[in-house]
Amino acid sequence: MAKATAKSGKTPGRRMAARGGAKSGGMETRTKEDLYREAQKAGIEGRSQMSKSQLISALRHR
Repeated sequence: MAKATAKSGKTPGRRMAARGGAKSGGMETRTKEDLYREAQKAGIEGRSQMSKSQLISALRHR
């Protein structure tokens, strides 16, 4: 198996991680503006000062 992955240039971990991100909600793939609008609808305070990762965290823990 090691030879097969070396030839393709991909590792199983990378493929799994890429697929896992899309299946697990995909918040990371959304724009900061989209996350901001969702946080606004949810009434999350301090959202205008939050980074994208902070918005994701706040939305997941609401």
